[in-house]
Amino acid sequence: MKIAKIVVLLAGLSLMGAAEAHYDLNYRDYHDHPGYRVHGAGKVNKAQSEQRRRIERGLERGQLTPYEYEQLARQQHHIERVERRFAQDGHLNWRERQILKEKLVHASEDIRYFKHNDRYYDDGRYYRYD
Repeated sequence: MKIAKIVVLLAGLSLMGAAEAHYDLNYRDYHDHPGYRVHGAGKVNKAQSEQRRRIERGLERGQLTPYEYEQLARQQHHIERVERRFAQDGHLNWRERQILKEKLVHASEDIRYFKHNDRYYDDGRYYRYD
C-alpha cells in the first residue's frame, strides 16, 4: 500500500514538472513570435505578464505550493488559448476584450487567494500557519 502511494506521488510530481515546462514553452512560442501583432491586445498581454511575475514570485518565496502553482499556470494557459482563438482575425473586438478582462480579474483574485491562504512550501514540506 505504501509503495502504491509513493508511486502515485512521484507520478503527480512528474506531471507537475511536465505541465510547468509545457506552460513555459507555449508562452515563449506564442508571444516571442515576430508575427505576433494583434490590435487591441496590448493591455491584455501586459496584465498576463504581470500575473505571470506574481505567480513566479509567489513560488520563489514559498507562498504557493506546487499544486497551487500548477492550478494558476493552467489558468494562465487557458487565458492564452482563449486570446489566441479570439485573435485569429488579427484584432480583438470590444466583447472579446471584455471576456479576457473578466478572466484576468478572476485569475488575479485567484493569485491573491493562493498567495495569502496561510499555506506555504519550504524545503519540500507543506506548512500551515495556525
